[in-house]
Amino acid sequence: MLELALETAPNRLDPAFAVDVAEGEICALVFEGLVGFAPDGALTPGIARAWETADGRRYLFHLDARARFSNGRAVRATDVKASFERVLSPQTASPRAWVLERIRGSVDFRDAKATDVAGLTAPDDSTLMIELDEPFVPFLAMLALPAARVIDVETVAGADVPVGSGPWVVAEWVRGDRITLTTNPHHPRRARGIEGVRYRVIPEPFTRIAEFEAGTIDVLEIPDAEVPRYLSDPSTIPRLLKRPELRVFYVGLNNPRFQDVRVRRALNHAVNVPELARVLQAGEAIVAHGAIPPGIAGHRERAGYPYDPTLAKSLLREAGAENLKLEVWLRESAEGSRVMEAVQGYWRAVGVDAILVRREWSAFKQAVSAGKVDAFLLDWFADYPDAENFLFPLFHSANRGGGGNRSFFSNPDVDRMIVDASRMLDPAARADACARIDSLVYAQAPWVYLYFPTTFHIVSERVAGYRLPSLYLGNDFGDVRVSQ
Repeated sequence: MLELALETAPNRLDPAFAVDVAEGEICALVFEGLVGFAPDGALTPGIARAWETADGRRYLFHLDARARFSNGRAVRATDVKASFERVLSPQTASPRAWVLERIRGSVDFRDAKATDVAGLTAPDDSTLMIELDEPFVPFLAMLALPAARVIDVETVAGADVPVGSGPWVVAEWVRGDRITLTTNPHHPRRARGIEGVRYRVIPEPFTRIAEFEAGTIDVLEIPDAEVPRYLSDPSTIPRLLKRPELRVFYVGLNNPRFQDVRVRRALNHAVNVPELARVLQAGEAIVAHGAIPPGIAGHRERAGYPYDPTLAKSLLREAGAENLKLEVWLRESAEGSRVMEAVQGYWRAVGVDAILVRREWSAFKQAVSAGKVDAFLLDWFADYPDAENFLFPLFHSANRGGGGNRSFFSNPDVDRMIVDASRMLDPAARADACARIDSLVYAQAPWVYLYFPTTFHIVSERVAGYRLPSLYLGNDFGDVRVSQ
């Protein structure tokens, strides 16, 4: 049995309602989609053994004849269709319906103006056709997300967990305490080296450390403050796994409140981000000179906002903001407090008085999404490994507020360029287009750009073959071996 820990307890294990990392990770193990993610973030076959598209709008999927639900029933194209329609149905009210709303006719179906989704057809048991409203190249990657995973819709009523076709099944779920998975005997690529995976809910980071060091969990995500200790211990270094995150930390600035770009640039120049990353991230974070992380096509290194307190003061003076005061909201967390207290000190040195306001997540999210705060500390995880996932949600004006663009950044040229890039079939041209968008936004300084973090995990000596995926959806434990 592979023993793992979860920081938060899942509320639902249903692809239509998976809204956080814990729920998504387990749903990705229990429910298979047409495609999935490999540990390196590459797309892999799932229920679909092959697929094709000529224009980024029409997709033809050929299903794997070996695909089976955990109850032994063959997965048919109509099961995929029914699963997608369930997510889109107004009766389901899925918070992740947006994953599939680019399919032609999905909005009419969602709004009860149609009885089926026009762009979703199953000509036979092994063929599924999907037509989008318009070309959208990242759509394939979105089909690997939990909301696009396939269930046996006949088993939903009254079930804690619908029947899925993934490599694992839920054998035990003690809410708030643990979840135990065992292998799906009908899965063609099921794990051979372990008989199960047990997740224990352990919210406190130092409790997780103690459990790992006592040998009761097998993999530990090392808290930032503890990374130097493990890096300095020769006995632990061979068991460390390092992952550059597809994630960006930033201080969002309320752009309507700070309309003068000189003020926003000054706030960037005032912060010594390389030193902040060295101290808070053990020197392993990558300073962010844009929103697209390394490892994603479209990332480019560019001249950043160098640490220059003198220039910061000059820009503030030119903008008439020498005595700037602002509130910065942050969630209650030790990591966030360390980051923001450091930024607060740098700003104080150039005459900016920043008051830190700590709130629990729901109050924080509500205020920030409503544009009621001056600035806020946030991070953004990739849902799927594509530059569009860092550009459209964070900077397109259609997403101002709760859609992700909490800085309320608005630029018609950027809006148009983001949409145009999403239609480009040539990967190199698309990467260049996304890099240009990132540069244009960066020059407007809607954020104080901080860093792309690096995460360290340590693996028990009894575990072999464990891979650290670039996305939380990318590890099925198929190659893991555990010695007794």
